[in-house]
Amino acid sequence: MGLLEQDKKIIELLYTESSRIVCSNSKKSDNEVKLWRETLDEASYISALCRPTENQFGIVGIQVVGTTIYLNILVNDLAGIPRYFHLDHAEIPLSFHQSRLKSPIRLLLTLRNVMIVNKSLLVQALKQATSHPPRNVNPSLTISTPLYNN
Repeated sequence: MGLLEQDKKIIELLYTESSRIVCSNSKKSDNEVKLWRETLDEASYISALCRPTENQFGIVGIQVVGTTIYLNILVNDLAGIPRYFHLDHAEIPLSFHQSRLKSPIRLLLTLRNVMIVNKSLLVQALKQATSHPPRNVNPSLTISTPLYNN
């Protein structure tokens, strides 16, 4: 996990699932679903906590399967519906060869940029949520719900 502590709140921004170099397709699929669930749970938590800008903030999921690393992100679209995107993937070189390092370096730079933007957006959203609490948090004085009697 990648964690951020802000205002005494610990927020998970990144999840990783990995397997052995030799793994089955079912293990790959199971880990992919597990990673998707983790990112969805955290996106729901953060959305309830501070409502960051839709379609800009996302929870990152990294899956390492065999010798391949996948970079994914879950973002809420403008309607608030979570969308899971595959950003990039790269082969992990098991032996040093200059031409095989470009793809993993590109993936890591993409991850770095996403995390910098995410942290900035989240800090802004938390400050906004703290300084401007949500409206209509108190029950209405003119509308009441009848009591439920057994």
